[in-house]
Amino acid sequence: MSRRIAVVFALLVVIAVALGIYAWRLKRKVAREEQIAVQQAAAGAMASLASGPPTNVTLYVASDHDATLRKTQMNLVLPSERSERARALLRALFSAYLQTPSQHPIGADADVRDVYLLGDDTAVVDTNPAFADAHPSGVLAEELTIASIVATLNADDGRIQRVKILVNGHERETLAGHADLQRFYLVGNIGQVVKDLQ
Repeated sequence: MSRRIAVVFALLVVIAVALGIYAWRLKRKVAREEQIAVQQAAAGAMASLASGPPTNVTLYVASDHDATLRKTQMNLVLPSERSERARALLRALFSAYLQTPSQHPIGADADVRDVYLLGDDTAVVDTNPAFADAHPSGVLAEELTIASIVATLNADDGRIQRVKILVNGHERETLAGHADLQRFYLVGNIGQVVKDLQ
C-alpha cells in the first residue's frame, strides 16, 4: 500500500513540475507578444503622423551597466512639425528601452502623450501614468532616463535647451521616488548629471 502511495505521489510531483514549466513558458510567450504589440502600436502611431523620406536621427540610449548615455544613430520617417517630431523621437527612444534584453528597462506601457514647445528653447514632455508608475526606482535609473530624454531632444533640435517632464498632464514630485520632476532640466547640466552618476 505504501509503495502505491509513493508512486502516486511521485506522479503528482512530475505533473506539478510539468505544469509549472508549461505556465512559465506560456507567461514568457505572452510577455513577448505584448512587447511586440506595444512596439508595433508605437511604430504604427509614428508612421501615421510621419511622411517623407527617412531621416538620420540621434538617440541617446542609457546603459545601467556603466551609467552612460550611448549615442545611437537610426533612420526614422518623422513629421515636419517640431513638437510632433520630438514626440516621435521620444517614442523611438522608449521603444529602444522596451527591447529584450534592455540595457535600461522602463515600464512596458510607458509612452509619450505629447510634447509642447514653449518658445524656441523649452520642451514640456507629457508622459502617460505608466511611465512613472512602472519606472524602476533608483537614482541611477531615474536620472539616466531623464538625461537620455533631454539629450535626445537636444540632438535633434539644438534650440531645445530646457526640458520639463509631466505625468498625465500634471506635475509630479519625482519620477519613481528620486529624480525631481518639479524642475526644468537644462541641456548644459546633463553631462554633469551623467558624470556624477558614474
